[in-house]
Amino acid sequence: MQILHVSPGSAVFDKTLHYFQAVFSSTSAFLKQRFPQARVVTEAAGLTGAPERVVVRHLVQKPDFLVLWARVWEAPAARQLALLTREISPGTKILIWGEANVFIPHYFQREPFDVLVTSGDAELVLADAIERLHQGLDPQHGCVFRWGQEWHETPTGHTLEGADWPLPDLEAIDPVGYHTARLHREKLTDDLSFTISRGCPINCAAWCPTPRKEGLKDRRRPVERTLDYMAKGPDPYQLFQLHSPLLVQDRDWVASFVEQKLRRCPDVPFKSVDLLNPYADERLVADLASVGLKGIGFGIETLCADRKRRLTPKVDERFLEQVARNFQRHRVEGKAYTQLGLPGQRREDVLYTHQLLLDLGFVPRPTGATPFFKLRSKTVQELDMMDLTRWDRKSYYDPRSGLSHGEFLRLITAPRSFKAESDPWTVAKEVTLWVA
Repeated sequence: MQILHVSPGSAVFDKTLHYFQAVFSSTSAFLKQRFPQARVVTEAAGLTGAPERVVVRHLVQKPDFLVLWARVWEAPAARQLALLTREISPGTKILIWGEANVFIPHYFQREPFDVLVTSGDAELVLADAIERLHQGLDPQHGCVFRWGQEWHETPTGHTLEGADWPLPDLEAIDPVGYHTARLHREKLTDDLSFTISRGCPINCAAWCPTPRKEGLKDRRRPVERTLDYMAKGPDPYQLFQLHSPLLVQDRDWVASFVEQKLRRCPDVPFKSVDLLNPYADERLVADLASVGLKGIGFGIETLCADRKRRLTPKVDERFLEQVARNFQRHRVEGKAYTQLGLPGQRREDVLYTHQLLLDLGFVPRPTGATPFFKLRSKTVQELDMMDLTRWDRKSYYDPRSGLSHGEFLRLITAPRSFKAESDPWTVAKEVTLWVA
């Protein structure tokens, strides 16, 4: 049996390469573990910016299964590759999973797809479906599958225990290709990301895919298994990215992690993404910094220039200065993710948020506020008419942010040196032209 696992080629370079590397490469590792007698080939074309031709050279081998992973902006590329696969190898079963399935599952419920992962832990759902299809049987959980001209929905997908979560397959993304792709994204380090926890009980935004993909319950990889992996070091990468929706949600887990890491590998560096507010606790920051924490990214989304207004419940602004002091004192970089174009957001909110973050010493990471949840109500025909390739977080522009399109691109591309246009008439004119 031959399985081809592909990230379809895309010209869009999303910034968070390490995060998607963790998701994609660990699934490759799981498929290899599950099918040791099979030939499992991985091609991360969309992550490294490789052309379609590198995937075609695998397709001509006529794999038994093509497993596609796609984000929303890669949905057209995924379908194009699936159609090409059907031409080259009509007998190949085509399965698809990823964030695109969360927001536009109906886009893939048509030829030439055979299985669409919709719930459960994706690696397990995929492996079980492949095993069943190879035996000539129907998938049993976590997906929608095609039988003839009809689509059938299975019961909810199963999940894995944290101890059984796969670790990244370092052959899935060649380190040289990763390094080149990272330079294109202007990131400063090569990061080896792996999953620490899944699930998020906060469910704070309609466009956040994590609760839909992973559930509302916080699930954890055991501390011992985590440190078994980290103790080997991140080589050939420079530091670990602990992939977790909420790193310090489970304080008992954190306490055990700090205690054991201090004994086993205190100098191995790592970073993560989390909520901001817990890091107002200096003891927490000091403990994590003492065992190698180098940076925390957190979602600010937007603040309001008028303190009487509040657009998002995510950040208590009273904690910002305290967190900034804690990070500076313990040499932890704070990366602040902001969104441009949120409902109710005004130009003065964008500028105020950005300047305040700079003043406090945070690294701003602005993105376009992509309302993926709105795509669910679109028909397949409407989705085909849309340019979904512009729905990535570095391209999607909404004029309601009050920024001109030029300002948006400058702020997205060079946030530390961004200067707002001083002539409001220029801004208004450009926004009007964009909307028209």
